[in-house]
Amino acid sequence: MIVAKFGGSSLSDAAQFEKVRRILNADLDRQFIVVSAPGKRDDSDQKITDLLIACHQLAAKQAPIDPVYANITQRFQQIASLLGEAGFLDEDLHAIYHAIREGATLPFTVSRGEYLCAKLLARWLNRPFVDAANLLRFHQSDKLDDDATIQAVRTALLPLPGAVIPGFYGADSRGGIHTLSRGGSDTSAALIAGALDAELLEIWTDVTGFRAADPRIVPDAQYIASLTYRELRELSYMGATVLHEEAVFPVRKAGIPTSIRNTNDPLHPGTLITYRSQAKIPVVTGIAGKKGFSMVVVEKNQMNNEVGFGRRVLTIFENHGINFEHLPTGIDALCVLVATKALEAQREVILREIEQTVAPDTLHTEDNIALVACVGVGMFRQYGTAARLITAVSEQGIGIRTMLQAPSELSIILGVDDANLDNTVSAIYDAFIRT
Repeated sequence: MIVAKFGGSSLSDAAQFEKVRRILNADLDRQFIVVSAPGKRDDSDQKITDLLIACHQLAAKQAPIDPVYANITQRFQQIASLLGEAGFLDEDLHAIYHAIREGATLPFTVSRGEYLCAKLLARWLNRPFVDAANLLRFHQSDKLDDDATIQAVRTALLPLPGAVIPGFYGADSRGGIHTLSRGGSDTSAALIAGALDAELLEIWTDVTGFRAADPRIVPDAQYIASLTYRELRELSYMGATVLHEEAVFPVRKAGIPTSIRNTNDPLHPGTLITYRSQAKIPVVTGIAGKKGFSMVVVEKNQMNNEVGFGRRVLTIFENHGINFEHLPTGIDALCVLVATKALEAQREVILREIEQTVAPDTLHTEDNIALVACVGVGMFRQYGTAARLITAVSEQGIGIRTMLQAPSELSIILGVDDANLDNTVSAIYDAFIRT
């Protein structure tokens, strides 16, 4: 049994609905379908969710929502009409309009795009519709109740041959709607797949899986056939945004693989994400990088003899609500890598507190640092990987500001100047993947 999730781009208009039906008919094991709200049809268009947020903002100001809500109504009515379901959503559209005008909560309002889309798709496919409010269970504190969710999903869905389910939201015991955070519909699908012990979770979107490097930097970057959840975690953290690792944690925990597929190119196998490595393991699976980091460099002679030195420095960052990204150290020096945006407003205060707390010999910050991660479970099975990496970057005249090897032996991270990010990614790609 497969749980298939279709994103907003996959359901943006009637033609996309037709593609979804063909995908479902191609494999009858795709039994439980989770959907997002209709997305953009083109660059000038607006997502349904964005229109609903605008309606909520207008209603909060007691301003008319009619001009914006008319776009939502027209969009859904057009899709329904072209699918031969004219008038099916009219009653729901009318009720939601009045609910927003009368002060409906933001979670209720923004969730209605998924609700309407799932109802329409279920009707058109002649499959049961199951409201996510009856599946994803929340505490009134807005925290997901994992155990209650698993039980509700199993109770509601296991007796069914299949169903269409809206993603992104659930409800508490009083019926109040709550929404999930980043990657909400992906998370919904992962929770359902995990609870049902599915064979596979499919995420259908408008990209053909993960690429080994950002195509804006390496236009012909190849697609990754398979990677592990651990590799996904590393690449997502460093900016690869096809799928956030946290969104699929329930299936990772259950050992269920996830397949990233393209609704517009359904014959392409996409990328399969698994708990363990599949088939032949490449030296480097992928490369990703981010700009906007700063280094706080603390130097003190015989620092290594001061028990608790690092803890005292990191406590200062903790007290100011700043998470450190990496912590390169030497015998007499410690470097705290943080996001520049987080550091900027409190820089002087933090430096002053470090001076007062550990009395360093020298203390300074360096900005405009980019971090580039070279990721792969096979990196440390082959001798000379680090040497090849440093050589590839150095031959392009790029200075390495710092270098870190993950204890998991899953990645090597280089710190370079922001201006050298693209060239660093290209150099590593050419050395490990293109060749």
